[in-house]
Amino acid sequence: MPITNNFQPAQVGASYTPNLYSSLDDMIGKIAHQIIKGIETKDPLAVFDKVPVDNGDTIEQAIVKLIDAGAYDPTGAGALTRETATSVAVRYFNNWQRHTYKKTIDMSILRKVMTNGASAEEVADKIVSSMSRSRIHDKYKSLVALLQWGRQVGSYDLSTAVIQKTGSTISAGSDGRIDSKAILRKLKNTIKGFGYVSTSYNVPAIKQSSALDDIYVVMSYKLRNALDVDELAGVFNLEKDRIDAKIIEIDDDDAYIYVLDQNAILDFTRLNEMVSQLNADGLFYNYFLHIEDMFAVSPLFNTCYIEVAGTIE
Repeated sequence: MPITNNFQPAQVGASYTPNLYSSLDDMIGKIAHQIIKGIETKDPLAVFDKVPVDNGDTIEQAIVKLIDAGAYDPTGAGALTRETATSVAVRYFNNWQRHTYKKTIDMSILRKVMTNGASAEEVADKIVSSMSRSRIHDKYKSLVALLQWGRQVGSYDLSTAVIQKTGSTISAGSDGRIDSKAILRKLKNTIKGFGYVSTSYNVPAIKQSSALDDIYVVMSYKLRNALDVDELAGVFNLEKDRIDAKIIEIDDDDAYIYVLDQNAILDFTRLNEMVSQLNADGLFYNYFLHIEDMFAVSPLFNTCYIEVAGTIE
């Protein structure tokens, strides 16, 4: 006789009915094995983290501008007049956002659901640490949203985006799939372009160049998997095992590749504090994680995005 599988969907506690054993006066079945696992999170965009902020509420960013040459005046008539062109370009940021994560730990209840050999304290630690892990994930998603926002009109002024598209959309190949060769060629040209002094990659048209160490590429992991890793490594003149530090994968389905000077992405934290409070009457602890972050895109440094058309497989 063939074996019949006994597959069933998982049940939530509110609808779960334990087994009863009539020969044992309807004694209920016990928990045979208990698995309580925490969720691991990561922030692939942590490379843009800046120094912690302890005092003040404003980020000031300035860049010394190159000086344009003027025509020679043999009379020296203007030698003693003041030069009025600005020497630096400055921007200010203070768009802080504060939020709180909260969890309640009631050890007396927690111990009631633990099996022998399990530690209620270890589970409590996992629950409390989940706030920090949640913060890491939320920070990462905020940075992804920042890049998406930076492409939108209004992120620089009412009619302009702070992260500009470079060149035309890279068309799909004849088979409808992405043209990986054209993408890599465009990436190489863009990264090389960042290294030369030009006004091509920042909206205020400041003469600017980016050091190779400061340039990062951000793209969907699906898009990266469709590209040749050897050629990607060649863009930065790196070995294959070191390219992960420069090509950052995100779990986003948008067909955009961001090329960024790390100085342009502002990721500051001025409050990251965990506090606990005992409710003596209820005999439980409330844990609070207080966070205050600021995310911004600076127009003073080079940024751009490449748009890709075609199917990614």
